[in-house]
Amino acid sequence: MNYRMLLVLSLGCVLAVAQEKGPQTIAILPFENNSIVDKEKLDPLRKGLADMLTTEMSKVKALKVLERSKIQVVVEELNLGETELVDKNTTQKMGKLLGARVLLFGGFTNLFDDKLRIDIRIVRTETGEVLKAEEETGELKQFLPMLQALVKKVASELDVALTADEENTLAASDDNKFNSYVLYAQGVDLEDNAIRTERAGKKAEAAAMFENARTAFKKSWEELQTYEPAKRKMDEMAAKAARLKK
Repeated sequence: MNYRMLLVLSLGCVLAVAQEKGPQTIAILPFENNSIVDKEKLDPLRKGLADMLTTEMSKVKALKVLERSKIQVVVEELNLGETELVDKNTTQKMGKLLGARVLLFGGFTNLFDDKLRIDIRIVRTETGEVLKAEEETGELKQFLPMLQALVKKVASELDVALTADEENTLAASDDNKFNSYVLYAQGVDLEDNAIRTERAGKKAEAAAMFENARTAFKKSWEELQTYEPAKRKMDEMAAKAARLKK
């Protein structure tokens, strides 16, 4: 083996190691709604839960979580249904398109006695291999702590050690306001509909939809108070509606 070839191979190894040690890029796909109770009412959580999990996972610096809006564009462009999202070939294709090394997807089930179960699968996009399946089951009032517990499990599975500050930011208390998070999810769904309508060139309709999304986020913020993403989304929707009305 000549010197140049050895140098190229060595450089390749160094870059591979550096990439492994860098932030792990994760894409969180929409969830399946497997609910027994209030299935239709909770359908917005398919996207909303992915959005909220993205927010919580973004608190971990060693994880680079892709924006849900970018993932939604790819899902729509590929015209993928729920069953296709979990197909091995699809996960590999989406991983390449999104530049994500890890995909997270799963489902949620609203059970009897005010219990909720959330299941996720962690998939390595290069191979389509399921690294681990995790789940959290708890009372509806434990919704946010359940999401944060899942974030910790994912970080552990990906060999990411949380700092003390990150542990603190992933430590919500029970708030007994599950319906307020459902309102947030409704806002996410309305926002997606508004974006699609704007792309179709229907500005007036899109503006009205952004206003509706703002109303949902506003109600969520007023009830939760401490959930800053709801306030940010509320302001974003107001700005988007105003832009289309000019």
